[in-house]
Amino acid sequence: MAIFCGTPTLLGLMTFPLSYFIVHEGWFKLPNVVVVIASLSLFGLGALGLSYGILSASWDEHEQGSWLGWREFRTNFGRVVESWQAYQAKRSQNAE
Repeated sequence: MAIFCGTPTLLGLMTFPLSYFIVHEGWFKLPNVVVVIASLSLFGLGALGLSYGILSASWDEHEQGSWLGWREFRTNFGRVVESWQAYQAKRSQNAE
């Protein structure tokens, strides 16, 4: 989670000081919208990284996960989808 969430979030936090430094030194002019979009994009990427970090962890305490967690992500994401589908089916049955 530190890599997939921390790196984009740290870069998102550094967007404003870095853009100030670029404009202050007169290297080139940055429109405000570019700075805001870059910052929001990096924070959004950090949120996706946080979600990936949660889903790529091994939820079985007796099984060690892999380094990137792709196998665990597929398993855990499948569990989440199955749970959501079961909830939707139960909710539609109760509505009838």
